[in-house]
Amino acid sequence: MAQLLEQDIQSVLDAQVRPLLHAHNGDIELTGIDEGRIVRLRLLGACATCMGAEQTVNDVIVARIREACPWVVDVRVETGVSDELVAEALRFLKRDRR
Repeated sequence: MAQLLEQDIQSVLDAQVRPLLHAHNGDIELTGIDEGRIVRLRLLGACATCMGAEQTVNDVIVARIREACPWVVDVRVETGVSDELVAEALRFLKRDRR
């Protein structure tokens, strides 16, 4: 069942969201679907730090997902730098520089 839900979301992202984000050097990643049918996404590339990201999230991403997947209770989109990127930057900065 969870895999089917994930496929539904990926289909919406591929067909309706990614083309718009790619036009602005950005992308989006599905990071998970919680048991409560909460979809978690992460903006990537230029879209992650764009001043207009919040409007894009509300007007495009959330609207398209809710329209195509009425079972979704909430959509949460992470913007900005990912935790993984911060951790990698800290590892780089802390390495021994002999």
